Amino acid sequence: MASDKPSLYTAWHSPFGWRAWISLLEKGVEFDYHETDPYEKSPEWFKISPRGLAPCIRHKGKSVYESTICMEYIDEAWPCTPRLLPEDPYDRAYVRMWTDHVNKKIIPHIFGMIVHQTATEQEKSKQDALDGIAAYIEAMRDGGPYFLGQNFSMADIALGTFGSIFFCMEHYRGFKVPNEAKFVKFHDWIQTIVARKSWQTVLPPREQVLEDWRPYAEGVAQTELAKAAKQGKTP
Repeated sequence: MASDKPSLYTAWHSPFGWRAWISLLEKGVEFDYHETDPYEKSPEWFKISPRGLAPCIRHKGKSVYESTICMEYIDEAWPCTPRLLPEDPYDRAYVRMWTDHVNKKIIPHIFGMIVHQTATEQEKSKQDALDGIAAYIEAMRDGGPYFLGQNFSMADIALGTFGSIFFCMEHYRGFKVPNEAKFVKFHDWIQTIVARKSWQTVLPPREQVLEDWRPYAEGVAQTELAKAAKQGKTP
C-alpha cells in the first residue's frame, strides 16, 4: 500500500524547490526529504519524476511536479490552515494570477540578469524585473503585511523564495530594489517573509547561495536552467 506520508524530492539550492518545501512546512505536514540532483537524468529519477523535474512530491504512489502545481497540491491535499489558496473563488483566482505574473514577468528576468554576459542585456533584465516587481507591489492588498493583506498565501511563497536571495543578484550584477517610496511596501514585505520560521529553516547560508550561482554569473553553467534563462523563459 502506498504511504500517506509524502516525500519531497528537491535540491537544497533551488528556489523552485523551496516553494514546495516551505509549503509543506507552513502546513505542518510531516514528510520525508530526499536531496536530489535534478540534472542527473537517471532511469531511477525518471521513475519518480516522469519529466525529470524537481521539486517533485511523491504521495500515495503518485508524483506531482512543477513548483506552482506542487504548492497548489499541498494546499488541497492538506486543507488545514494556513490556506495557501483562499476559500473565496475570486481571491483564489487573484493569487493564481499573480503567481503566474511572478513566474512570467519577474523570475525570467532575475535569471536573465545573471546568465547574460553583456551589460546591455543585464540592464534590460534588471529593468524588466523591477517593472514586474512594481506591478506585484501595486497589486498587493492593503492592510499588510502579506500580498493579500493579513493572509499569507501562495503568492507570497512564489516571489518570496526568490526575493529572499536578491543579495545574490546584488553581489554579481549590482541589482537592488531601490529604497524609494514606490518600493517601500516591497522592503517591508520581504522582511516579514524571511522572518517566518519556514524561511529560516529552508534558506541556506549566504556564502553557499553565492557559490551556487557563481557558474551562472560567470557564463559557464550548462544546465537546462541556464539555457532556458538565456532564451528569456521561466526555467
